[in-house]
Amino acid sequence: MTTRHGCRFIATLCGLSPLVVASTALAAVNLIANSTFDTNLSGWSNLFSRPGSWSSVDAGSNPASGSALLVNDSSPSNGAVPLVLTQCIAALPSTGYVYGGQFMVPAGQPADTRAHVFVETFASADCSGAALQLTDRGTQSVTAFEWLGNSVKTTPGVHSILVGIGVFKPIGVMATASAYFDNVFLVQGDTGFTLGPGMSGSWFNPAESGHGIMLDLLNPTSAWMCWFTFDLDGNRAWICATGTIDGNTISFNDAIMVAGGKFPPLFNPATITGVPWGSIYVTFAGCGIGSMVWQTSAPHFQSGSSPLARVTQLWGLSCP
Repeated sequence: MTTRHGCRFIATLCGLSPLVVASTALAAVNLIANSTFDTNLSGWSNLFSRPGSWSSVDAGSNPASGSALLVNDSSPSNGAVPLVLTQCIAALPSTGYVYGGQFMVPAGQPADTRAHVFVETFASADCSGAALQLTDRGTQSVTAFEWLGNSVKTTPGVHSILVGIGVFKPIGVMATASAYFDNVFLVQGDTGFTLGPGMSGSWFNPAESGHGIMLDLLNPTSAWMCWFTFDLDGNRAWICATGTIDGNTISFNDAIMVAGGKFPPLFNPATITGVPWGSIYVTFAGCGIGSMVWQTSAPHFQSGSSPLARVTQLWGLSCP
């Protein structure tokens, strides 16, 4: 891939010591400002004044949030991805970063339209000069938000990272192409991280001690989780699912809320039901760092996202 005039070319549960809480919370911090586009595009730069606007369409169907609607209006297209929104972020040399977000190409776009997120690294502190590295990820599906992630390890001498988002359309296409972008993230963490049995255990958001998930990796391709949490009215809720492992992400597409039980001796297994709840996506950037994004239309809940830090690890299992 090469760079020209701001375009990117596509070639074809509950407790840790204060010290641990502080370190894991810091490690899981999203370095992107206004990553969820709740009300506007503030925090992002549009250096070339390309078409981009705030939209009320939200990846989690949250009425209090939205997304960025970006457009590729190059006519005809030269096969580049004209970056619309960017952020320049201070970075460390020889350090791993994980980036991505949730993106959607709506119906009616030109064939092979894709939403892309790019990361470039620079020796300068302000993303000026020649880029030292360039990586990206793009969507594959349409009409639904797709959860994407990628990683990069900075080379020696890197001091800033440029994160950019834009829309790809094939060479020669005249019609405009658009896509939605939401929940963009950049976190410091291991690169090329692969999940293993040692990821099993308990995880939580260090800023919200009191609820969290239990996670069991069952085999190289499947996992089970249960989220012990509360609904918006304060009622206790168990949200459980089995999921599929793909790289460093586990997709729990059919989460259910367990209901109908009573405390023994009144417990009757025949009354237990699994109420469809939504989808949960858990991504790990390292042995103690992760994030969780969920989408639900269940009453008394709302879609959202959260960083994750490890609470416990199972005896006899190590995470390299």
